[in-house]
Amino acid sequence: MTERTLTANGVDLCVETFGTPADPAVLLIAGATGSMLSWADGFCARLADGGRYVIRYDHRDTGRSVTYPPGEPGYGFTDLAADAVGVLDALAVERANVVGISMGGGLAQLLALDFADRVASLTLIATSPAGPNAPDLPPMSPALLAHFAAGAPAAPDWTDRDAVVEHLAAAQRPYAGPRPVDEEAARAEAGRVFDRARNIASSANHFEVGRIESWRPRLGTIAAPTLVLHGDVDPLTPPGHGEAMAREVPGARLLLLEDCGHELPPGVWDVVVPAIVAHTDLAKPGRDETMARIRRLGSVDAGTAFERLYAAAARGEVDVPWQREEPHQLILDRFKGVDGTGKRALVVGSGYGQDAGFLAGLGFDTVGFDISPTAVGVAAERFPAARFVVADLLDPPVEWSGAFDVVVEVLIAQALPADVRPAAIANMRRFVAPGGTFVLLSHARDDDEPSPAGPPWPLVRAEVESYADDDLRAVLVDRTGNRWWAEFRRDQLMPMMEM
Repeated sequence: MTERTLTANGVDLCVETFGTPADPAVLLIAGATGSMLSWADGFCARLADGGRYVIRYDHRDTGRSVTYPPGEPGYGFTDLAADAVGVLDALAVERANVVGISMGGGLAQLLALDFADRVASLTLIATSPAGPNAPDLPPMSPALLAHFAAGAPAAPDWTDRDAVVEHLAAAQRPYAGPRPVDEEAARAEAGRVFDRARNIASSANHFEVGRIESWRPRLGTIAAPTLVLHGDVDPLTPPGHGEAMAREVPGARLLLLEDCGHELPPGVWDVVVPAIVAHTDLAKPGRDETMARIRRLGSVDAGTAFERLYAAAARGEVDVPWQREEPHQLILDRFKGVDGTGKRALVVGSGYGQDAGFLAGLGFDTVGFDISPTAVGVAAERFPAARFVVADLLDPPVEWSGAFDVVVEVLIAQALPADVRPAAIANMRRFVAPGGTFVLLSHARDDDEPSPAGPPWPLVRAEVESYADDDLRAVLVDRTGNRWWAEFRRDQLMPMMEM
């Protein structure tokens, strides 16, 4: 569950995913002024627990996505719809089960009409076929009309956190149903919204994006299976709007939520989550799409991607592309006949443990580490002579510095994005003890060869040579075809540190 900023529809949008990419995708689209936090963490986690790959994101002018000056949105309503498709593209999701609330429900309708091939199913929450002022639909509740007639409250000082938190929390109250509201939790959530926002005042730009031609006459052409969820006391778009939605979209099913306003409070999740899970068992990705999704995650968040890959493989949903039943042949050749007794070995990114198990069999006191708990668990069962631990190459245990006589890295650095690869290489270099050896296997590319979309990203010669430092010297750098095999040896005595 890690946020990341992706380029989607030509702009930077902040995105977060829950669950495994091997499950059907559920794209959550927030309402006006709403960031991804409109979809509560617990709600997203429960959908993911139901076997869904859940995607939430910050609209433009919310959260950590691109922002524009207050009152000057550089986009229109159709751009917000295209952003949703851009998020799917950025995550390699071919078709998604689209869930929208309020304005997000309008965007979801537009997706089902204009991007029908990307929408597996549609769930519309607290939305309308025509908006709150449609003459043929029920008007807003008298209480909400009176609230608007009293005039909008004065805008707070948008730099004053406490004032903004109170403003945001108060703004939700007129739309709520009769269920008790946890005011402390509401303020805490408003605080998170403030803390994440690049420019909290700009979120009101959603009300300035302008109108587009009504798509209500086209609702009868929506082919995606549609579920309509609507509060039975919604003051902004009363239940008649949900009823009209269910009538005008062919085959749509309406589920009224008891004591619920224009909102999605925790009190209705026990009804809403199972309903959405049951409705969204569509568009389960094949192995190729699952691997594409994992690669996209890996380009920005390798740790999450590796664990999700190994977890999906453990369920039989995908194959681990680099899985080997035996140690790599070059490792076998290099260490054939070596007696490791009394020496320590470290295998970086040990995966299912073949290389670490082989070195342990030679007598080395062997540690294999991986960022994936699933991989570590499998390796520990397969090769009990070695010790396997979960660790992050970008933040390794300090006690590993200078602690190993042999360090083995097979195809690991090439799987890391370019911006973190130098730090990873520097950390691996530090593992080697005085007199110790580092061996490296990687795919290779020419200096003038463009870097592929990846992962993996094959290494150029300069990256291989960067494993060396003042006293870790290259003794072999060999390229055969598209493969590097390199060996480095640390001087017996470490340089004296300056006092």
